[in-house]
Amino acid sequence: MSLRSRLARFSPLRLVGASDAVSRLERRTSALQLAQKDHARTLRKMTQQLDRLEALLRRQQAVLDEIPNMQEKLGQAWAVYLKDAREAGRMPAARALLADTTRIGAHAAAAVGRARLVAAPTPHVVIQDLLPDDVYDELIRAIPSVTFFKSRDPTRQETQVPFVFAPEHTRLVWGTFYDTVVSDALIRALTAKFGSALDDFVRTHWPAYESLAAAGIELQVSNSRILLRGPGYEIKPHRDPRWAFLTCLLYLPRPRDTSAYGTQLYRLREEPVVSHGSPLWVDEGLCELAVDVPARRNTALVFLNATGAHGATIPPDAPAGTKRYLYQVQFGVDERTQRRLVETLDVGQRPGWVTRAKGY
Repeated sequence: MSLRSRLARFSPLRLVGASDAVSRLERRTSALQLAQKDHARTLRKMTQQLDRLEALLRRQQAVLDEIPNMQEKLGQAWAVYLKDAREAGRMPAARALLADTTRIGAHAAAAVGRARLVAAPTPHVVIQDLLPDDVYDELIRAIPSVTFFKSRDPTRQETQVPFVFAPEHTRLVWGTFYDTVVSDALIRALTAKFGSALDDFVRTHWPAYESLAAAGIELQVSNSRILLRGPGYEIKPHRDPRWAFLTCLLYLPRPRDTSAYGTQLYRLREEPVVSHGSPLWVDEGLCELAVDVPARRNTALVFLNATGAHGATIPPDAPAGTKRYLYQVQFGVDERTQRRLVETLDVGQRPGWVTRAKGY
């Protein structure tokens, strides 16, 4: 390119045009920057509004989530009102019946004393007529309505005993049963009945001690609850948590209920390795049925949670409306005693007494 051509490129007109173009570009850039700032401010406002909206939705969802619980509590309150109104006339007689706690406790202790301790597949007793007939009938009448049982699964529901909130009749009857029979008469009578078996159990697992008494162990009540089971329910062979030394099941059939759906006790072809303190599920191939305990009126099954296994089932094709009520309570040791006993074990044995998960 010649020198003249190159100089022509820098003519005044071209320079003015270029200058105008730069000015327009600067104005557009400035306008774009202002627009970006406006968009940024708008975006921040929208983000803040979305945050507030999300917070509002979370609060609304929390309210919606609470509705089923509120409905449940309302249903329970209504059930309490109706039951209290219907049972008001019976309360004086119920109080009089339950006032003689000495008679009730002595009857339960004598029933345990009469029961025969069977060694296999685990030490157990079947206790007939645990309660006086009139007290048992009152206990059945005092079972609360289904609205007080927790679980959305109709095959397995439960409610804790003693009750915090329930009809007056229910609280009176089950409270007396818990205080007089479970926490007093049963603990003392069962500790005596299973004395040699419990001593053997202690010596097996804590060789430093010769007996339950030498280990300073006093049985405590735990996991006290009424269970409600329906068609389709099944709990496969298992052992309860290891710290539940004794398990007691009191069958609560109502007048028209069948006794067919009781509890099965199994012997094991070989002892499984126990590596934790949680419920131990046992391979059904290792199980042989040893005892089938019917769910008879006013009958309790109590077993040492040491060997064998137990299970229960209600087939799905059971008659419509089939319900099995039973009371379950376990007798074990408090957490302080647990820690003390674990400390006597070799380090390698300790994991076998650590609870991994609760509930079963």
